[in-house]
Amino acid sequence: MNDEKKYAQFFDLNDHKLVPTKLIRLLPDKVDGVEMDEIDAEGVAYLPGSEAAATSYFCVTGSHGLSRSGVTQPSRFFLLRFPVDPSTGLPTFEFGDSDPGPEIERTAHLRQTIASAQTIGPFAEKKLDRNGVTIEGLAIKANEALFGLRSPCLDKKAFVMRVPIGELFGATTPSATVSEIKLEDNVGIRDLTAVDNGVLILAGRSDDDRGDGTFTCGEQRAPPKPVPSLWFWSGKNEDAAKPLGPLPGVQASDSAETAIVLDETSTAYRVLILFDGVENGAPVEFLVDK
Repeated sequence: MNDEKKYAQFFDLNDHKLVPTKLIRLLPDKVDGVEMDEIDAEGVAYLPGSEAAATSYFCVTGSHGLSRSGVTQPSRFFLLRFPVDPSTGLPTFEFGDSDPGPEIERTAHLRQTIASAQTIGPFAEKKLDRNGVTIEGLAIKANEALFGLRSPCLDKKAFVMRVPIGELFGATTPSATVSEIKLEDNVGIRDLTAVDNGVLILAGRSDDDRGDGTFTCGEQRAPPKPVPSLWFWSGKNEDAAKPLGPLPGVQASDSAETAIVLDETSTAYRVLILFDGVENGAPVEFLVDK
């Protein structure tokens, strides 16, 4: 994904190299007469077809949060999907960097879902340094879409908003439940990816600057700068997340943004981590014990 544009980009993995390929435009310049800015696309997940819905999709979510300067940009409040061929991973229609066709569906209903959700609702459309809601991860698991939140972080807890897949692109506001994930002080979810028996959480800084210091994760002090880390969570509310450890060789100042599971065995995950603010994400591969 490119979170500062109106398009996404596919890539190939060849000989341990990430090779960017085709662009796909996701948003037009205007929607219903309103000028569109960046999508701030922060999460992508593959939704395989089923007997009930044979079509497979890529789903893409905007952050559903304010810009760092506190500006409300409607372009950030979309959830999008488009059909793909599971054998190639590419769209089933002609695509490029021109205006998107009707095959790319979008909905803004999730905006109201967040505003009315338990626990996180009061933080909807607040600035990040005021614990404002910011989606940064998306995974599909057990007929639910799991939206991982970088913020808010409350009492050392991060949050996952769970929405039934069948409600995502309906005509009305989807329902949601919110799961609390105990992590650490000033630690939020930076990405989610589905694995066997649960999800892998890429965790990192929730807030770079807590403003006046009162919007903390339970401690009245300057925010710590945690090193990006990986956690396993079963996806069940009653289960705690299991720490798998900080990313070796990664500094607290590094913005680990994306986790892609390349392989999973009975004892380990082979994970590709991409970073924000560097060319092509500067991918690094890690072998992580379960």
